[in-house]
Amino acid sequence: MVRFKNRYLLLELSLASGAEASHVLQTLTPKRLLAAVKDAVEGLHGDYGLACVLHSISVKYLNVLTRVALLRCPRAHHRAVWAAMATITNIHKVPCAIRVHHVGGTIKSCQQFLVQHNKKKLKEMVDSAANPAERKQLQTRVEAILKKDAVPLKV
Repeated sequence: MVRFKNRYLLLELSLASGAEASHVLQTLTPKRLLAAVKDAVEGLHGDYGLACVLHSISVKYLNVLTRVALLRCPRAHHRAVWAAMATITNIHKVPCAIRVHHVGGTIKSCQQFLVQHNKKKLKEMVDSAANPAERKQLQTRVEAILKKDAVPLKV
């Protein structure tokens, strides 16, 4: 028996601001995101491209609050899926863009990257504070969050 090797794509959804975007966030489900990705693969690579990825493509994790998703696809065709994601310009008639932050062989490697990425973003927020009082307040909040970092992420 042959094992199917997969890749996991860590995605960030960038939706247009406004009331429509908040409505889409409330209605966005893994099935709808997967349908948008499948449509993009079919549009870019045709029926053959869709058939190559259809057997193992799935959304493993979707958090609409942080706009982060984890997509599983076959290792042999992960670049085709990645390229197709660049062509997604809307989900349910709302303008959006999908950015791939990380490609990993396991879910755990994607989780570790996401933790490091979020820590970096928090530090950038603290550094961009307007005045010293605001910087101090943000810094204490970030330190409190980072102390809770010992709890592993669950997918």
